[in-house]
Amino acid sequence: MKKLALLALIALALIVVACAAPTEAPKPTAVPATAVPATKPPEATKPPEATKPAATSAPAPTTAPTTAASTAGKPLKVGLLTDQTGALAIYGPMLERGFELGLNYATGGTNTVAGRSIQVITKDTASKPDVGTQVARDLLEKENVDMLVGVPSSGVALAVNELAKQYKKIYIAQPAAGTEITGKNFNPYVFRTGRSNEQDALASGAALLKLGKTFVQIAPDYAFGYGSATGFYNVVKAGGGKFAVNDDKDKVGAIYIPQDAKDFTPYLQKVLDTKAEVLIVTWAGAGFVPLFQQMQQLGVFKAMIVYTGIGDNQTLKTGFTAAVGVKGINVYHYTLPKNDINDWLVKNHLAKFKTPPDLFTEGGFTAAQMLVAGLKATNGDPDPDKLIKFYEGNFSFDGPKGKYSVRPYDHVMLQTLFVAEILNVTDPDFKFVKLANEIKPDDFTPSCTLEGEYASRCPKK
Repeated sequence: MKKLALLALIALALIVVACAAPTEAPKPTAVPATAVPATKPPEATKPPEATKPAATSAPAPTTAPTTAASTAGKPLKVGLLTDQTGALAIYGPMLERGFELGLNYATGGTNTVAGRSIQVITKDTASKPDVGTQVARDLLEKENVDMLVGVPSSGVALAVNELAKQYKKIYIAQPAAGTEITGKNFNPYVFRTGRSNEQDALASGAALLKLGKTFVQIAPDYAFGYGSATGFYNVVKAGGGKFAVNDDKDKVGAIYIPQDAKDFTPYLQKVLDTKAEVLIVTWAGAGFVPLFQQMQQLGVFKAMIVYTGIGDNQTLKTGFTAAVGVKGINVYHYTLPKNDINDWLVKNHLAKFKTPPDLFTEGGFTAAQMLVAGLKATNGDPDPDKLIKFYEGNFSFDGPKGKYSVRPYDHVMLQTLFVAEILNVTDPDFKFVKLANEIKPDDFTPSCTLEGEYASRCPKK
């Protein structure tokens, strides 16, 4: 059997049917969130009295908010868009738990900013753009939320992008990985704390090109899949690699599979027919496990090298039994970062939820950090113009993975990614991986892909 390699893309977390997609996306099926075995938690610790989650080089506004008199003491409302019943429901609890703990940490346990309490209103989008659009609109019109955060689905995130612009509200995208969110579908009201598909691809480019010369991709038929496949296509082609099928900028060497597919056989047979040396797999959600099981049954691992993402704990436990010993890109695993903030997150997550943080817990945590940092800088005023000025002012902060920085012109969040090696899939505390390499933000630079009226924001080459 050829050596199996893994890379991070599930982002994973990610995302469903979107605008300007090359093919029409299927309707996702409902998948319940996966329960996680309990581990014995340590005693909870209090967040630091003087919190430092948002160190930044951008100065806070020197003038008092014009709305101070009318908003003093009034709760700040945040709409948290998640997935509790849809195709990416496995990621919803990670986002929600991380956001809760992030608020706790960033506010020193008070859940207030400038004397204003933070009220979080959580809504299920079911990873469907039409549902996500409606619940986001309800949050904006009926609940009068001040800011939006979420969502696992890139397709939903792209729809929320437009609402943020329409209603002039700040939207922090997390964990949706679609590059378009801060690319061709960018608008100034949208930021992200999650990484993009392109960042995944760039971080893994050098490793990919060492595995072979001919490639083929499979990806889900919706926004996350399109963005990921495009990112990998560009990286491979730039390095001199070739795709054995669909080798053009429209199809990007990919075979797209409906997100709700149960039988992957016809698509995997097309993969085998290409006789490519390397298969790049992008997937997210519960379908990852049956996909890998059917790949094993059809002999895909024997026919070619497989390159994919090291994902959430349950997927590793149930779907990666054949992958012990391989390496790949990872967005976050609780055992990898070594810093005080991650230690705080791990200890308090164990204490409250009886299980360690998972793949996108860190993303929810950092979204809360970013939100609180902005509101502190504006003295509790959610005015979007003030928040945009602050976030675009070379804003950076320390979080569970180290330093995070907002790129001012397109709002991409520069952050660390990890190369990890799978040690086992049986450890009761989910200690499945070890660190092979830490890829710092300065090690790879995502391109600026803004279009139309915003294209001029990109630096001139």
